[in-house]
Amino acid sequence: MTKCYLGKCDAPDLNLLPSADSRRKFRTGTYVETVLEFVDRIDIGGGTEKNRARSEGTDTDHATALYNELCSGIRYDQLPPIVVKIGTSYCLIDGFTRVKALKKRGQERWCFDVYEINEGFTLSELRDEIGLGANNHVVAKRATKADFIISGMQWVKLNDKEGKTISKKDIKNWLESIPNSFSSAQKTDIVNKIFDKAYPDCSVATFTESEASQYLEPFGFASKGKDDGDGFVGRTFAATINATHAPRNFCHALNDFFQHGKRTRINLFAPNGTKSKDVQKVIQSQKEEIEKWERALDEFYVAKKTEVAKGRDFKLIEFGVRPSQLVDVDPDGGVVPLDD
Repeated sequence: MTKCYLGKCDAPDLNLLPSADSRRKFRTGTYVETVLEFVDRIDIGGGTEKNRARSEGTDTDHATALYNELCSGIRYDQLPPIVVKIGTSYCLIDGFTRVKALKKRGQERWCFDVYEINEGFTLSELRDEIGLGANNHVVAKRATKADFIISGMQWVKLNDKEGKTISKKDIKNWLESIPNSFSSAQKTDIVNKIFDKAYPDCSVATFTESEASQYLEPFGFASKGKDDGDGFVGRTFAATINATHAPRNFCHALNDFFQHGKRTRINLFAPNGTKSKDVQKVIQSQKEEIEKWERALDEFYVAKKTEVAKGRDFKLIEFGVRPSQLVDVDPDGGVVPLDD
């Protein structure tokens, strides 16, 4: 089926979607209806864009591909994101990256499949089953072995809390209940790893710098150089590990003091693609890099104070030269002092 273009203020036509009997079937939940809802009213989980069934959160390339696909039109032969109605709110269960792409585009309303939790199951179990097995839409990112292992360990822990003893056969039955395309050998490997490593792990919520700033604001932490109280301005950065980010972030702090006479309170978050086990490590590494630059500034201040006390001029930077570039002015094959 070809795509149909939708403007940002247009709403999908529910009559053109697949029939009700084509909806995805799960042991933990049952399809109820399809609704049109304002995208901003969909609860994606406490303001955190997060698919807890995934081992490494949402990846940026996949999000970009979905955004481009949605901008080019709607495929009416594809099923909508899945929500569960809790009270008066619709809680998103499947389609976190799609909803993020819709928000980025500024789409006002979209179609959502409403499911109810089957008797004997919990919201957590429904979320896991759908999060791992429901990605059959265009530009879908299928759940990996790691995703199933993480979710399986969470499932084992939940049963342990309820006093249930889980065997490898139980884990195999759980795995078989979720749509997947793993080979027999891969399934055996997944079952063994869940059983042998049954400890809790967590997925990683993904943020852009703007999203992290918005998330922190209600907690009283400012960003983007805005006043943060107590003589500080606030800034929020991704804790990206490379040779440029820490110096750049430190220079923002120097400029804040130069421009406003205030110190800087830096908030950090793990960049997209960070594994759960590395979140604390990358943030600690960024802190140490920034602290290293501040120590260097302290050492320069001590050295400058000593030299000035001796009546000597002492600057951190001395300008050198540039190569000859003005053909009719500069010396041929020479250099020109930058102070000229």
